[in-house]
Amino acid sequence: MSIFHTDIAIIGAGPQALTLVTHLLQKKKKMRDRLTAGLSPGFQVFDPSGTWLANWHQQFAAQEIPHLRSPAVHHPDCNPHTLLSFAEKRQDELYAPYNRPGTKLFQDFCETVIDRWHLQDQVTKAQVVGLTPQKGRFCLTLADGRRRSPVGWFSQLAQRRLKSQTGLSISN
Repeated sequence: MSIFHTDIAIIGAGPQALTLVTHLLQKKKKMRDRLTAGLSPGFQVFDPSGTWLANWHQQFAAQEIPHLRSPAVHHPDCNPHTLLSFAEKRQDELYAPYNRPGTKLFQDFCETVIDRWHLQDQVTKAQVVGLTPQKGRFCLTLADGRRRSPVGWFSQLAQRRLKSQTGLSISN
């Protein structure tokens, strides 16, 4: 079983993961510079699909959801008004109240965010099946048996929430 290292592991490639990554890149110049140079930016996103938002797209399509519940200021870009600017010529895709973006508008906007931050190839196709604490950090176990060690620190509360929401095996 091989072991690889990463500083920050992000499990899942949905809108929240994309938001986290864009905020990290905005706040951490070193991460931006490393990503721009084609080096590991210091984070790794794991998702079984290997692409951004795949599960989100599938679930919204299956449920035929026409628009988001959140207002247009809640999106993966760091600037809360960027989605409204993006939708300037697509006002018919913003729903009352609060300018809630239509599903297609949100999908297109997220693609521009992924492109702008050069994140197209930043999702590792892998399913995380376990977390094992190691000296205040964690070792991730992937479904294929590979391990990522050590990665970030989680509080006990975060561990319980992660286990209850994902069913991941968290060893002590």
